[in-house]
Amino acid sequence: MSTFNILFSIARKEFIDHLRNGWIIAVGMAFAIFSLLITFVGFGFTGAVGIGQEQSTLFSLINLVIYLVPLLGLLLSYDGIAGEHERGTLDLLKSYPFNTPLLLYGKWLGLFMVLATTLIVGLTAPAAVSIYSGHTLQAWTLLLITSVWLGAVFISIAILFSVLILDRGKLIAIAIGVWLLFVVLFDLSVIGILVSTEGDVPMNLVNLLFYLNPTALYRLLSIDLMMDEAMIQQLGLMGQIPPTPTLIAAITAWTIIPTTIAGWCIRTSEK
Repeated sequence: MSTFNILFSIARKEFIDHLRNGWIIAVGMAFAIFSLLITFVGFGFTGAVGIGQEQSTLFSLINLVIYLVPLLGLLLSYDGIAGEHERGTLDLLKSYPFNTPLLLYGKWLGLFMVLATTLIVGLTAPAAVSIYSGHTLQAWTLLLITSVWLGAVFISIAILFSVLILDRGKLIAIAIGVWLLFVVLFDLSVIGILVSTEGDVPMNLVNLLFYLNPTALYRLLSIDLMMDEAMIQQLGLMGQIPPTPTLIAAITAWTIIPTTIAGWCIRTSEK
């Protein structure tokens, strides 16, 4: 069997297992409900119920994605390898005639497919409502792509911890801790630095801090791709967003590096 067929078989099994337990449908519907509420109310920017301004709606959905998608990626993937270890199936899988890192990459691909399907389910309804009201398909397509990409980053992070710590009890605590760090504490820390220095911090240093947080990179990239100049000006980010290729390269690194390290670790553990 070719490497591609092995990779696809592992990914398909992972996807079907999650499809059978209803995870995709349940989470996708919950995400759709939140997204529809934001689409109709125009959360945070419009005062009347109805289809909100497209820019305001998209910005609110970007913030929703920042809070929910990293948590979904972490909880979906934290026991990807540790779970196999506790069930006693990891050693069996290692005995199969393919490299163990291929098992890891196949699981990553399957989990990515699960998350992508979940977000497609969750964003289809609000996108349809918004497009029917005269808004553009392009912005919603970009929102889906960047949101799935953010989820891929946190799947990679979770897979790395799952390889390093083969204890599901500890991993769930670590997953929540990682979510708090990147989604909540990081922004508070940056705000604290700016307040304590009265804003006397070089912008290059602030931008460097953003590269340490994939959710901050996602926010900047999404705003850069989806927001018009008036909205960027309103957010106070005019001239403050790094170049688009730089943001894409940084998020790509966050996607690839954790999984690569995990593959190296699991290969080393076999020696």
